[in-house]
Amino acid sequence: MTKSIKEVKASSKITRELLDGLSKATREKGVENSYWQAIRSTFKHGQPSDSDDTDGYIDIKYVESDLFLLMEFKFEKHLEKRLHAMEVIIQTVFYMHSLRDKLAKVPNMIFIGDKHSAFVMNTKPLLKYLDHDDVDWTVSPSHAAAKYRAGMVVDLYNDSDINYYLHYVGGKDFKFQDLIDDIATLMSDNEEKIKLTPSNINAAFDQFINQVLTNHKKFTAEELVSLFITIATDRKNNVYENEDGSKLKVNNTSVSINKSNYRSFIGHFQERYKPSEKRMFTETSDRLIQDLQRRSSGEFYTPSAFVNYATSRLSKYLGDNWNNEFVVWDPAWGTGNLTRDSHFEKLFVSTLHKSDLDQGKQYNTNASKFVFDFLNDDIDFENNNLFGYKSDKLPQELIDIFVNHPDSKICIFMNPPYGTAGNNKSGRKSKAGISKTKIQIEMRDQHLKVQEQLYAQFLYRVIKMKRLLNLNNIYIGLFSPSLLLTGTKYNKFRDLLFDNFEYVEGNLFEASNFADVSNNWAINFSIWKAGKQDADKRFVFDSNIIKLNTAGDVSIVGHKLLYNTDNENGDSLQEFLSKNTDDPSEFTKKVLQFSSRYSTKGKVVEEPQNAIGYIINDTNNVEASAMGSYLMHSPITRHLKSAIITANTFADQMVVFASRKNVESTWINQKDEFLAPKDVNSEVYNKLRVKSVIYSIFSPANNIMSYRSDYHGAGVINLNNWFFMNADDMKSLADEYNNDRVYNDAVENANSPIALRFIDNSNLDEKDTQLIKTAREIVRDSFKFRNIINDDSPEYAVNTWDASWNQILKVANQYIPEKVKEFNKLFNKYQSDISDLIYENGILLTDRENE
Repeated sequence: MTKSIKEVKASSKITRELLDGLSKATREKGVENSYWQAIRSTFKHGQPSDSDDTDGYIDIKYVESDLFLLMEFKFEKHLEKRLHAMEVIIQTVFYMHSLRDKLAKVPNMIFIGDKHSAFVMNTKPLLKYLDHDDVDWTVSPSHAAAKYRAGMVVDLYNDSDINYYLHYVGGKDFKFQDLIDDIATLMSDNEEKIKLTPSNINAAFDQFINQVLTNHKKFTAEELVSLFITIATDRKNNVYENEDGSKLKVNNTSVSINKSNYRSFIGHFQERYKPSEKRMFTETSDRLIQDLQRRSSGEFYTPSAFVNYATSRLSKYLGDNWNNEFVVWDPAWGTGNLTRDSHFEKLFVSTLHKSDLDQGKQYNTNASKFVFDFLNDDIDFENNNLFGYKSDKLPQELIDIFVNHPDSKICIFMNPPYGTAGNNKSGRKSKAGISKTKIQIEMRDQHLKVQEQLYAQFLYRVIKMKRLLNLNNIYIGLFSPSLLLTGTKYNKFRDLLFDNFEYVEGNLFEASNFADVSNNWAINFSIWKAGKQDADKRFVFDSNIIKLNTAGDVSIVGHKLLYNTDNENGDSLQEFLSKNTDDPSEFTKKVLQFSSRYSTKGKVVEEPQNAIGYIINDTNNVEASAMGSYLMHSPITRHLKSAIITANTFADQMVVFASRKNVESTWINQKDEFLAPKDVNSEVYNKLRVKSVIYSIFSPANNIMSYRSDYHGAGVINLNNWFFMNADDMKSLADEYNNDRVYNDAVENANSPIALRFIDNSNLDEKDTQLIKTAREIVRDSFKFRNIINDDSPEYAVNTWDASWNQILKVANQYIPEKVKEFNKLFNKYQSDISDLIYENGILLTDRENE
């Protein structure tokens, strides 16, 4: 039975294989084969033909009409330039003429592509060129562009009926199905156009700013989105062209355009949309803005499902009719994601950009909307003075509520930017004034330490309003990172917050629920009410874990304890490390300075004589453990928190190291702070000490290495105190395999490594013993290959008797990889045991504490 063209679907696998093929293509044939395979896999019941000297065509009957698709592929033709596209189109015109003579049939669609882009086009505008009398049709199609560069190519270029919509193949939003959809739409004669949808709007927007606009850099991201949506949905009423078509006036804004690309754009996309479809544009506008700004300012689109959940949680505490009983102000309104799906009796919304208000004008039409920079405008309004409360930009109605009716029920409902002030890397003027604010200066003067965080600035101003205007019936509904409740730098800010507001509840969800945002961190929707948080309730906070289910609804799926280390009765793990670090000795020794495990410029530096290494322990939370916790054998030059490791404090310092490295960071736990162990005299802590020392020997984050005086010609040595075998054992191995270098080194530089001494004096369980035994077997089995590696790669310095585990692996990975795999399996299980002990010792808290 004949199918509909609209039933033809290209799977994601087809897209992946096409992109893979194109990425590997080094000439035109590779490009052609890649597209051919995609066409062949998609049109399963009508395979392409490469007869008649073309790059291929398919001829299939569908319910709507026949599809006769002619294909032409190039290597790197730069089809975004109209002239280049016309040089390919003239070639298809010549093929069309030839096929008409041979098959008495003309293709109704053409498919043109190169390594980077592709388009399809209905051939109707090309038919008139098939009968040009002044054209020599015997010319090879591949030479037609050169022959008629001043003739037909120019005619095609200037033909306003010839429009094509270019898809950037390989762009993050590209799907081969996009081209199939274009074929389905354009092959018919009913002038149907492509409809903008959430799946194709990103690609369309990119085309708009990069190909249609010629001066897009002069506009802010918000203005560009507003222009795009107006042209896409309302061009008949609000878009006017000048005489030569080089400029548009859009909502009274002058815009320079590429005339031909603009024609292609409006010829490709439908203009008429239902009200529900128009709402989609506004709902996705923040996503488009966010892509342009590359999240440099931290503004995120708030999905409707999470907005609905947030309003329902507010109803639990503010009452079912809170949206009508409360004065509601969203000071970071954007285009209204938080408020547009609900009615509010008394709603005030403000935003930085007038274009936001223009774009969202159809939402919350009864609201008072105004342009207002919440972090800079009317900054002294809250301070009463001899002349009363003065404001230049706040609506008088809002001023009257704050000043004359401070007991009114008020809710600040906001999703402020999460970015860091001073971290604007977008290069656009859209955020040029946001990095330095007057609120930031006030916070710095109060030494609050987190003044660079924009959401903290928003919250500070709300606190300021509450305190100075005596707003004692005010609530806050806030979307923000969970760091607000947990981060050590927020301690002074939390004191200010808790002196003015009480924590009501929190709701954690993955940041990836916000469009195109990384999924490895959490956003917290928290509710606060005016009041003073009890002193003993400022440290641990029960929060809901919420997720979006398959029905599209948000529901509570668990609980999570958020906590901080502000409590004076307990130390952070960083403080525990500080208390378990010896003072550096007065005497010094010389060592090489390293920037990483094997990277040194040969510079010799002084370090305390009692130092056996350094533990880097920066930023006391789980997220920072991956990059901010490791061991080094020389002082580091980077500005990171570090401590010298000595024999006296070795085991306790390794507890800190192992604790930081053995808990995987997830979006739920990433901001969890590490705490000092509950009881260092307990059996469970002693068990953790033993396993932490053993872990530290084999950890990939242990960068300690052993080297001798000839290493880089520096004339200094470093002994590895994390070695787990004695010098006599290594002398025996060196004797067995005639390794003079290691034998003599074991005689001249023999010592008793601190890790080995600790192991020998500890009660080891079966897993401890098995791990060490397997590691020692690897040392023995790989030893005979040390001279080979030393000759080939002297930078690894493997011919020392106390070579570190990482040095040993340079040999073992090459010559006994199966043994290494066996060890790694044991080590992975070993790390899991350490993770359990970390929680048992209270170094991290989770919802387990709540069970």
